[in-house]
Amino acid sequence: MAILSKNNLGHLWAVVKVDPEKSQVTWICAMLRDERQQKGISQQRLSELSGLSRTGVRHVESLETNPTLLSLLKIAKALKVDLSELLKDSQL
Repeated sequence: MAILSKNNLGHLWAVVKVDPEKSQVTWICAMLRDERQQKGISQQRLSELSGLSRTGVRHVESLETNPTLLSLLKIAKALKVDLSELLKDSQL
């Protein structure tokens, strides 16, 4: 399954292939990664802003490990993204 998402300006934000078993986590991690890229922030800089290691940021973005809620909260806060809105949006 693929999900199309638009930002608040109506621009296409992401096309995400979603595994039904991990659909919400996959979608949230993809949105956080896209937000980081749109803001021109490197993984290294995001790690400094969030307090996570660069490897930790990479693991969240690529879903190499199952991210903790705390990791998602730290990344969202560093990016100035409302994680609760992403959680609501992931209920597509």
